[in-house]
Amino acid sequence: MGRIAQMRQQELLAATLTVIAQKGLSGITVNDIAKEAGCSFGVIAFHFKTKEKLLLAALNSLVEEYDEIWARTAKLRTGSEAAAELAARIGADFDSRVTSRSKLAVWAAFWGEASRIPAYRATCGKLKRRYRAEALKLVSLIAKDHGHDVDAEVIAAGLNALVDGFWIYGHVTGDFGAAERERARLACTAFLRATFPDFFPIGETSQAGSNSASEGDPRPEVAAVMLRRQVGDKKPGRRSAAAK
Repeated sequence: MGRIAQMRQQELLAATLTVIAQKGLSGITVNDIAKEAGCSFGVIAFHFKTKEKLLLAALNSLVEEYDEIWARTAKLRTGSEAAAELAARIGADFDSRVTSRSKLAVWAAFWGEASRIPAYRATCGKLKRRYRAEALKLVSLIAKDHGHDVDAEVIAAGLNALVDGFWIYGHVTGDFGAAERERARLACTAFLRATFPDFFPIGETSQAGSNSASEGDPRPEVAAVMLRRQVGDKKPGRRSAAAK
């Protein structure tokens, strides 16, 4: 596919997401999307053949965007480093590009149709299972260094439920600006702190998922760097040089 064709497809997908955010999925028509994109019905048919293929491509583009933001979190795999990565991933979950009012409306629209459309259920379900599996790996690494017998599966499931709950709250209330996203991030961190106080200190702060000055680049990976620095010698079983 040529560069111009790829750009045109991206424009059509962006228009599709805009219309879904405004009208949902049940009443959407190809003409609605064509009007938003400033093109004819035939242009959409040429690139995507059917409305169903266009909508699925829009969902896949949403997942890809989320994955790209998630991928920016540090790939670290020891106890305190896993905690830093998990904190960064929570920041990514409340990144303004992921949880803007329009994006939450689109996620909710696809979730609402997942029980009826197998393709939506497969795509959304795969993402959710992957998220929980990754959270489970990180929580298990933290638990191993923590030295306590904790149920990592329950903690990972609880974290997933908290994130979903805040997304739903933001969608149904329309109140999910920078301050509310930061409150959600802090609530998720507090949930983890109850089990792992050494790895999620009370003084933990982050630019992840919010930007009070603007809705620009929140840099979710900042959480990994800051938390890793703060944990430092607080890791259980590790003494500082002054204590030796």
